[in-house]
Amino acid sequence: MKKIVFVIILIIFPCLFLFAEEKEKNGNNGVTKTTDIHFTGKYCTECHDKTPQQGGDTFLKFGGDYTQLCKCHGYTPGTYIHPVEIIPSEEKKAKIPKDFPLPGGKVSCLTCHDMYLQCQLNPRALSLNKRFLRGAPYVSRTMLCFRCHDEKKYTMLDPHNQINEAGAIIVDKCLYCHTEKPDEKRATFQEVKLIGDLEVLCFRCHFKQSQLHPINANHLRTPSDKTLMTMKESEKKYGIILPLNYEGKITCPTCHNPHEKGIIPGEKPSSQGASEKYRLRLAGRNLQICVACHKDKF
Repeated sequence: MKKIVFVIILIIFPCLFLFAEEKEKNGNNGVTKTTDIHFTGKYCTECHDKTPQQGGDTFLKFGGDYTQLCKCHGYTPGTYIHPVEIIPSEEKKAKIPKDFPLPGGKVSCLTCHDMYLQCQLNPRALSLNKRFLRGAPYVSRTMLCFRCHDEKKYTMLDPHNQINEAGAIIVDKCLYCHTEKPDEKRATFQEVKLIGDLEVLCFRCHFKQSQLHPINANHLRTPSDKTLMTMKESEKKYGIILPLNYEGKITCPTCHNPHEKGIIPGEKPSSQGASEKYRLRLAGRNLQICVACHKDKF
């Protein structure tokens, strides 16, 4: 019996060693699609054929192609945060910091990310610089962007400034919400053509305000018949409009006028609230916007 057990051990153990060796060679180490291999210091063979030494040959797989090495992060136009494998212009290259490498003269993952930093078991670095960005920590992620890009050229568009210094309407600002510039003197709200979901347009800049809205209630909904009747009465009483979206739901412009003062003629109900504080359509009347829809708020 002992001889049989001994023979089995001789057969199985070499197989286990061969399996472990093959596993190490292929870089499996129990890694799945959900495994976070960063800041562990134990998954070198996921990216390297051999364990590299700092300052020496990196032995990178895929010929050092980071689009393959970082494949877990996706490389389609809708998923990557910055294009790679591009040659920056001479103007751009002059602004790129010297410690932001350009392998082969091209922008790569290595340009913004310090790969070696996350190769180690480093809890402090993980806490301060989870994305192992060069020059981090940053107060905001855009600060990294402006290490290479001119911040003045990336100022946020304010679609509410709709009149230029000469007093003319800036048509491009109209097209932020409209498929075509409306006739501001004659068109009714029902006649203007909007590009779609206005809440999405507003939330692009006002997402934080949407979460901390002072009314503290979900108003982006279909008003009840009672509320709708009150809204119609308020429109006549205060000379305003409280427009609903194409689905008959309350939307951001129901209470807030997105236009700059002077775009819509002042005598029209749709001009009320333009450029006022918070752009409320009942602004300047010592009234809360709430009364336009809720009689019990008087």
